[in-house]
Amino acid sequence: MPSPSKTLSVVVSVASSLSSLSSTTHGHRSTSTTAVTTASHTVAACAVVSSLSSVARVASPSVPLNTTAALQYVNGLEPYIEWQSDLEYLKDPPAEYFYPPLDVMGKLASVKSNLQTGGVYANEYEFQQDLYQIFALAHDGHFVVYPDLLSSAFDWRRQRSLVSISSDGVEIPKIYIYEDIIASPSTASEVTEINGVDAVTYAEDWIYQASFNQDADAAYNSMFFEKAYVAAGVSKGYFSSGGRIRYIYPGSNTTFAFENGTTLVTENYANVKGDFTGVTDGKSFYQKFCVPTTTESVEATVAAPVAAIVTASGYPTPVVITNDTIVGGYYLSEPGFEDVAVLTLLAFESESVAEFQAVSQTFLAGAVRDGKTKLIVDLQANAGGYILQGYDQFRQLFPNIVQDGNSRMRESDTFLTISKIFSEDITADFDPNTASADLIQQYETWFNYRHDYNTSNQPFLTFEDKFAPHVYRDDNYTNLMRWNLNDPLTTTNSTFGLGIEVSGYGSLSNITQPFAAEDIVMIYDGFCASTCTIFSEFMRLQAGVKSIAFGGRPNSDPIQGVGGIKGAQVTEFSDIYSYAQTALSSSNATPEDIATLNRLTRFPIDRSTDSVINLRDAILPGNEEDGIPSQYVLEEADCRLYWTAPMITNVEKVWEAAATAAWGGGACVAGSGLSYGKRSVQSLSSSIKDKRPVANQKMERNTLVMEREENMERDAFWRARHGQKVTF
Repeated sequence: MPSPSKTLSVVVSVASSLSSLSSTTHGHRSTSTTAVTTASHTVAACAVVSSLSSVARVASPSVPLNTTAALQYVNGLEPYIEWQSDLEYLKDPPAEYFYPPLDVMGKLASVKSNLQTGGVYANEYEFQQDLYQIFALAHDGHFVVYPDLLSSAFDWRRQRSLVSISSDGVEIPKIYIYEDIIASPSTASEVTEINGVDAVTYAEDWIYQASFNQDADAAYNSMFFEKAYVAAGVSKGYFSSGGRIRYIYPGSNTTFAFENGTTLVTENYANVKGDFTGVTDGKSFYQKFCVPTTTESVEATVAAPVAAIVTASGYPTPVVITNDTIVGGYYLSEPGFEDVAVLTLLAFESESVAEFQAVSQTFLAGAVRDGKTKLIVDLQANAGGYILQGYDQFRQLFPNIVQDGNSRMRESDTFLTISKIFSEDITADFDPNTASADLIQQYETWFNYRHDYNTSNQPFLTFEDKFAPHVYRDDNYTNLMRWNLNDPLTTTNSTFGLGIEVSGYGSLSNITQPFAAEDIVMIYDGFCASTCTIFSEFMRLQAGVKSIAFGGRPNSDPIQGVGGIKGAQVTEFSDIYSYAQTALSSSNATPEDIATLNRLTRFPIDRSTDSVINLRDAILPGNEEDGIPSQYVLEEADCRLYWTAPMITNVEKVWEAAATAAWGGGACVAGSGLSYGKRSVQSLSSSIKDKRPVANQKMERNTLVMEREENMERDAFWRARHGQKVTF
């Protein structure tokens, strides 16, 4: 693929060019090409960016390399990367893992050596490209660093989206231009080549360079348009824009060759994100985008107005929905599907935790009251979110199953030092009713040995109980731990906790199971990540709910439904730094502790637009002894289905196909099948009581948007404790 260092003239099309392209979108059947704009260099490339708002001639290759600052950046990254939970597994993954081994620390050392040797990187851009590849190749939604020059000025985009669909749901999917399918699905011609390469191979090669999906089929799916991506605000498919490949140069244009013999050439463009005022050359470019500032912006939370009727983009009118459309409830109305309800969960991170819970509660109770006997849980485009929101959703559906949720953390020297200091700061007579907010913050973290439960759902009694090293792959880890949902500071407390009573606990301990496991099916597009994977594992392994995965690479093999990061918690570098500063201010910090924690500096945070690590490995039932993280465990869906053209424009067709496969005798392309009944369960903490709800509540269903019960601004420590979505 062309490099920006060799091709400087990447043009953002002016309005007239875009208008011309729009008018010939489907003209590739009769008109083979669209002219690509070119121009000669008459001024410095960066000056063009500064002076012309409609045309961006990318100046990044002219930015000089500051070797001293680059070495400071690389050295600063190392102690944060040491917190990444699965470094040894990335270096030597199990045989069934799709991607090749990645020695993260070895790659980082190589970049450092290149800087020290000199002559390897011609400019800052080449250095940052090489640095970024370390994280891109990890394929982990919880592990990435976006260097400043690479990510703060612009990202790369294409003018067309793609779809991968089967003609009839049985034939192997083919690639088409999305706009062609929308205009005329019956006459749209298959895309056979892109830039002279087989279209499927081209899509695979691109997404394998940089994806946050640990699964190849899920990564492949992310290249294509689907309704759920738009509804969740993700993208129109990463081939056109977004994802981690948006920072990899795609060349000046994209050439499509079609099965009918025609071709189409479209200009690629740079989406300018930064303020180029005053940028006139490479030196000023570096000064603008690569020199850290200490100013931190704080975004206030603003309550959105509650509309009379809210719908998710491209979705039908809901029965009930959150104001931000993250949670929605729907009834299928086509003949033969009248008994099917659909709960859409576009994330587990909503503008209101209480509203998220209330909408789901209202919908499930209303669906039972209205005679619905089957439930589809739609997890398409779900990138995770608040961890305990996923726990609550599971217990709403299965209130009598006590989930396990085992996780562990890698014990770097800085991690253990913070844990030691925080645990020492909490005295035996700690009382949250009289303690300061700062001390409660420390108490409510995993660093405090008294926080969390062990695998017997009991507190850890000593520091050694929790933090004595458990060795896997010659690496030290904590003991396995679980969330303590009996702690009101974690759950109901409005300042430190999630802000709600988690279903199955306290006042919600006697709720009734709305649907039997065999009457529920989960549907996936492979995007499911983070908290979505936690929820899914509870549903599959403990409740026995079956699953359907859509799409995948063009073959008829079984595929995984959960294709995103299976790690149990993400943490930002800035959170780690803040925890370290808190520990450094403690009277319990020794000189040795101070020396250790001073390795954690702000420099790599300020030089990155995003920087995160996977803090917790999730350990599935059956892997408690061998310690293999769930990230490396292959878990195929019970059923695989292909997308078809009607599903591109109508998400209800996706739901109908899922219902047909689950309960209507429809065939699966692959998988073990969906014969009536639930999956065998691997771990049960208590028996499942298949109670049916009693319709004794008259709940209003004509209010489509639930009123919020809270709209609190969450601070950084709250988000660090309770989780967030994957970093795209």
